[in-house]
Amino acid sequence: MKTRHLVFGLVILIMALSACREITVRTTVNSDGSFTRTISVSGDSADAFKKELPYPVDVSWAMTSKKDTSGKGKFIVTYTKQYKDCEQMKTETQQDTSWLRQLVRPIEIRKRFGFFYSYIEYKEIYYAANPFTDLPYKAYVTPEDFRWLMRKHSIQSPSDSIKMKDAEEKVMAYLVESATTEVEKILAGGIRKLNDPHLDAKRVGEFHNKIKSALSKWNFKDAGVFIDSLQIWTGNGTADSLKKIQPPLLQEFNLKAKFLENLLTMEDFHVETDLPGLITGTNSSALSGNRVSWEVFPMGFLLEDYPMVVESRVINVWAFVLSGIILLGLLSLLAVKSLKR
Repeated sequence: MKTRHLVFGLVILIMALSACREITVRTTVNSDGSFTRTISVSGDSADAFKKELPYPVDVSWAMTSKKDTSGKGKFIVTYTKQYKDCEQMKTETQQDTSWLRQLVRPIEIRKRFGFFYSYIEYKEIYYAANPFTDLPYKAYVTPEDFRWLMRKHSIQSPSDSIKMKDAEEKVMAYLVESATTEVEKILAGGIRKLNDPHLDAKRVGEFHNKIKSALSKWNFKDAGVFIDSLQIWTGNGTADSLKKIQPPLLQEFNLKAKFLENLLTMEDFHVETDLPGLITGTNSSALSGNRVSWEVFPMGFLLEDYPMVVESRVINVWAFVLSGIILLGLLSLLAVKSLKR
């Protein structure tokens, strides 16, 4: 029998949040590796101006706003900033004080020289962000489920909606199961650290279902809730000594749980990348001219890395000019020699 976790409720909240405003992150890359990043937010006046964005925005960004001319009563707020290289953005991202700093998402812009042509590669990767990895997710989520989670299939019927919902519930069940395993390890490790003869670390496994039930409520405001429960389950008040361990036994676990909550309520956003020259390769399925795009959403990089890669070819005009001059010089030299003969 499936348990409807509060975390799954958060997924429903994601849909509600994403419907409130539309966010587009556009990166326009120049031939020298510098780039301009633009974040556009479309929504009503209350939502469009919110600073909860996929990337940190401060006073160094230029901001403009205007009324949407589509007649929907929305505003469009745009933030723009120029970067000399990826290192500058990396430094800025590391200075972010929000929970987003915990996301590992490097950007690389590389240029390869090929004489007549130069090749520019843009790569941005969202590394798998699931904090609870004690169990392998593939034991709970099938490849077909994963395709639904990654939006490889479009929802065209009620049965498709059920399949998507079922895949999401499997992920939530996996997260709770994996988190349960971690709590068991933490409690058992704490008992072994106390080295109290009245406590038996092996007994923690007996309460797997009870820990899982408590976790399914997804309420971690009280770090000692599992220790209090352990006292009740075992009938042994000595378990209260686990609270005296420093640093607090469940401190890191609670931070992970809070991060996961933030991640699952993160808004979806649209990513666009413009490269100079002709696009020669990309893992995006959306290509228009020299622009490619992707959709970024929590489930997309929760379990596996989510790479966004595109490469373009730029003509080195000077190489053609130089080659022409050399060729013309050789022809002229041959002509002069022929005349002398």
